[in-house]
Amino acid sequence: MELKVIKKFNGKEEGKTLCPGDKIQCDDIDRINALVGRGYCIILSLDNAPMPVNVIADSYVEFRGNRHHIETVKVALGEIGVRVAHNAGVKAVTNAIANLTDQQSEELAKALNADVASGANNE
Repeated sequence: MELKVIKKFNGKEEGKTLCPGDKIQCDDIDRINALVGRGYCIILSLDNAPMPVNVIADSYVEFRGNRHHIETVKVALGEIGVRVAHNAGVKAVTNAIANLTDQQSEELAKALNADVASGANNE
């Protein structure tokens, strides 16, 4: 699978510090779950590898009919001034979205569209 780094971390297998925007290839399901689950990476492509069920169920939030990776949504919410805990799950992020004003919803849509245009969302 191809992963995109969204939070700086020390890539032991790569032997270097990985920064947001870096891409890595990984077929180790446990490592993928750890990197995605801890918010260090998002999945860009599957490369015909089976995706673990918990990654599918626990990593995406729906907003205006589109699915976005939870970490992407958390970053976008932060950009518009809505605070969400760094370890917030799908339910908490969905609740935060439900409590947005119309103006905040528009700002979030713009922020998420900017992420999609830059390739941060794999949907």
